[in-house]
Amino acid sequence: MTEKKMLVMICGLVVVFVAAFLVFLTVLASSGIFDVQPTQPVIFRYMRSEFFVYEAPDFFAERSRAHRPQMVQVVEESGDWLHVSFSSNIGWVYLSSEVYELVRPMGAFYSKEDEAYTKLVGPGLVEVLAEEDDWILVSVEDGAPLWVNLNFWPPIDVLTDFFAGFPRPVSVFYKNLDIGFTFGHRDDVVYASASLNKAPHALYVYHLAENGLTDLSRTHVITPSNLRPGTGVIRNMPLGTVFTENELLIHSVRDSDNTAFHILVTTYNNHSLTYHQFYRDIGGNSALVRNITGHQMTAAEAGFIMQQIFAYIEGDGIYADEFKNSLLNSDVPIIVADYPVAQKYGRWDGNFHDAAIVYACSPYILVIMSSLDQDGQGAFEEFAEISMFIQNFNNTYFRTQ
Repeated sequence: MTEKKMLVMICGLVVVFVAAFLVFLTVLASSGIFDVQPTQPVIFRYMRSEFFVYEAPDFFAERSRAHRPQMVQVVEESGDWLHVSFSSNIGWVYLSSEVYELVRPMGAFYSKEDEAYTKLVGPGLVEVLAEEDDWILVSVEDGAPLWVNLNFWPPIDVLTDFFAGFPRPVSVFYKNLDIGFTFGHRDDVVYASASLNKAPHALYVYHLAENGLTDLSRTHVITPSNLRPGTGVIRNMPLGTVFTENELLIHSVRDSDNTAFHILVTTYNNHSLTYHQFYRDIGGNSALVRNITGHQMTAAEAGFIMQQIFAYIEGDGIYADEFKNSLLNSDVPIIVADYPVAQKYGRWDGNFHDAAIVYACSPYILVIMSSLDQDGQGAFEEFAEISMFIQNFNNTYFRTQ
């Protein structure tokens, strides 16, 4: 083969190879392999308030707890829903909602026209989907969104029905101290106060001491003339035992000690700032006070006094903690609860009473007054039944956690 023929053959092969390569590139190009793929920007969004995350863009889907405000990565958008990723979480967030804190359980309704609530919602954060007047539409974890009435008040018939069926007459005053919800059952019936009057009298003496009008370090010697029968421990102590007025107040309140109370009444009955005037000044019904030891009370009046005592013992007074501890350590707990109870009982001549501050997560006042002690049977059990019913009611409608 001549050199010229060899050159022609090589050129032909090159042309064929180039042509084949161009065809190959054309096929690849038609498949889109050389198309330039635009870079998708990573989108972030700052959630400015607490938010809930759903497994799917649906209020019926499982929902997480509320998350704190933070930056999230947006994976996808679908109407008012965002598919987001943050920390180790991924899910759907509804953008048109707001987070609202319910401070207590509130009735939730399928319709604003419903008479009875479907369930209680709260306390805690809820996701608000819509607002109309005093109503908010909230998402719930196990069903369709529900309407919550922000003016919701517990159904009082739960209380009235209970006491309507109670076997014997009692007088009851109940007040939730966080919300102010108040209920009374025969709370205007007048009783001899028995030893309930030792509580407002102690408040009076502490008031004098707080204002520098008396010195509670003064001492008193126990003599035969000031001993009194009935409740208390001082009458069993040796004559000549010395007590400060501070110690007498503790015994009067904690032990319902009649001797301690007698000494205090004798000491302060004629003080320039009279007990009657003090009682009127704090808003009490002085018409019920014939004299300090001849006191009368209604359940509503005892409830009012316990509110004044609560304000004092929760304040920063010098003797506030001491008074509170005496009430918390009553020697005869009649009103009972699963929480600390600051109480003063009274038991005399058939009268059986107790007035208490119950330190539940949402604290409340409870006063029960009666003549249940006349037959000596069942009074403690019946007071315990009332106590626990009110505790359960208070926890159902007013718990804060």
